[in-house]
Amino acid sequence: MQVTAEVTAGRGLRARAMDRLHPMGAWMGGVFGFGTRRGMANASLAVSLLCGLLSLLRGQDANWDLRNYHVYNAWALLEGRLGIDLAPAQMQSYFVPLLDVPYFLLVQHAPAPVAGLLLGLLHGLAFLPAAWIAWRALAGDPRRDWLAPLLGLAGLASAAFLSELGNTMGDASTAPLVLGALALAMPGTDGRWRIGRVVLAGVLLGMAVSFKLTNAIYAVALGLAMLVPPQPWPARLRTGVCVAVAALATFAVLAGPWLYRLWGEFGNPLFPQFNSWFQAPLATPVAVADTRWLPQGWGEALLRPLLFTANPYLVSEIALLQVIWALLYVAALAASLAWLVRRVRGQRGASTEGVDVRRMIGAFFVVAFVIWLVMFSIHRYLVVLELLAPLMLWLLVHYLLPARKAGRVAPVALVLAALVALAGWNDWGHAGWSRTAFRVQPPPGAPVGTVLLVGGEPQAWRVPFLPSGPAYASVGSNFPASQAYVERVNAMVRTHGGQVAAILPVHVDRRAESIDRRNRWASRLGLDAGDCTLLRKLAGRSRALQLVEPSQSPTGRCLLAPAAERVMATGEANAAVIAGASPILAPYGLGLDPADCVKVDSWIGTQSHPYHWCRLTTGPGQGD
Repeated sequence: MQVTAEVTAGRGLRARAMDRLHPMGAWMGGVFGFGTRRGMANASLAVSLLCGLLSLLRGQDANWDLRNYHVYNAWALLEGRLGIDLAPAQMQSYFVPLLDVPYFLLVQHAPAPVAGLLLGLLHGLAFLPAAWIAWRALAGDPRRDWLAPLLGLAGLASAAFLSELGNTMGDASTAPLVLGALALAMPGTDGRWRIGRVVLAGVLLGMAVSFKLTNAIYAVALGLAMLVPPQPWPARLRTGVCVAVAALATFAVLAGPWLYRLWGEFGNPLFPQFNSWFQAPLATPVAVADTRWLPQGWGEALLRPLLFTANPYLVSEIALLQVIWALLYVAALAASLAWLVRRVRGQRGASTEGVDVRRMIGAFFVVAFVIWLVMFSIHRYLVVLELLAPLMLWLLVHYLLPARKAGRVAPVALVLAALVALAGWNDWGHAGWSRTAFRVQPPPGAPVGTVLLVGGEPQAWRVPFLPSGPAYASVGSNFPASQAYVERVNAMVRTHGGQVAAILPVHVDRRAESIDRRNRWASRLGLDAGDCTLLRKLAGRSRALQLVEPSQSPTGRCLLAPAAERVMATGEANAAVIAGASPILAPYGLGLDPADCVKVDSWIGTQSHPYHWCRLTTGPGQGD
């Protein structure tokens, strides 16, 4: 009893000393600490509001996937277009559309900034389970009440999460579900599972996979991680089965009806993916997987975290700068070596609540990363793991170093990781806010019966806002079209009658928008009058700019304009788009005359996204 009292007193002294050393931590522990429900609520609300504000500051979401399928898929589900259109959003037309519906309804019935704010708030919810998982993993640490929310916040300051903050790509939107499932699936403080929490974990996991199928990697990882806690094997298997059954039942209820409809319509529930198995006639019998990001060989796979830290384009179309994965990689190798040395020496750690939870989290993290590496190797699918990465790095550093030294090294490493991600904050495309998120000018002329979206550029977002009536199909897109697909398009043309039209993309020099902003500021500051000295210097130092003299300017003042070479290059690119459509249309017995094409405007937020509207003629090769 005396020893126990001394230990308790020692812990109290250490806690008070820590509070004196970390006054900010003590204050945070009182207001935002995870030791009380009020602190958890305060921290979660503050972080969600911060994410909502940042989402508003980023602007209207305009990412490639939104322009390709997030808007169209939601509209198509609500309007029952499955048997009418044919892959207007390319192969992504048939992804489970449930997650896209709330956003589409929001931008239809509320100002666009409201939808952006709510997306940010939703993404900020990932903080709560991330911080709570950290709180459980730090059991026995007197700092955990304020340290856990800091680690959760550090997770949000990660490259993948920041890139998707406030957008519709789905990885950040489903991250709260996956992390919530992990948090609920961990054993209680007494080392036992609670059946109610386990079932709820399965439900959340099933929802995450239903909304975005790539979350299946986390479902597998969680199932295997539940075998790690030191419970009797029957209890581990029983609990794992319980999670799996709840997840599968939820998936069947949410995604099952859509997959069943695809099976009935096309003969493949994942159409057109994995068609080498299902042999649906409208698609070629290939797997349809994006393999360009996978590592080439074992050597590259083993060094992957270091390689994509040095070259972000190995795993992403945009540069998502980060150092957390390189730090984790080095720390994990060192920790593995240290563990091996301790095992050889016969040193084994005691099994306690914190240790058991940490092992389960570590198993989840490692298994999910390995499956990600083998299946996808696409950076943005790592949002869930990057939310946990600061906690993992903190634990590894404290495993490797004495407590005092670890207390100095770990914060520096985490601050460095957060600063690199924040300094390199990149995103998938935004536009300025307008009240209406999407606006599309109607095409000129008489109505048509069928509209073909030509090429691989994302164009289907316009379809819900075009005049009703036509059927839509993509040609020359990323859809793995078979000969039966060609015949299906021809049947659509015959069935719907009327004239056939095509929508082609228009190349836009986005630098012209930046030039317009400069001209507006020059006008406000009076820099476009007189000799226009500053504007002349800007035009003289840039190959992309030229100065329009007041005598030639419609405003009677100096103006910056795109250089003639850039204007010519944009015109040539658009001419090439129209010319390149003819060989794509020829197998469908359709021809295109450039004289029958007009440019029509459309907008996402304040950003212009014009399109070519071309009337087509029957007969291959016409208009060449």
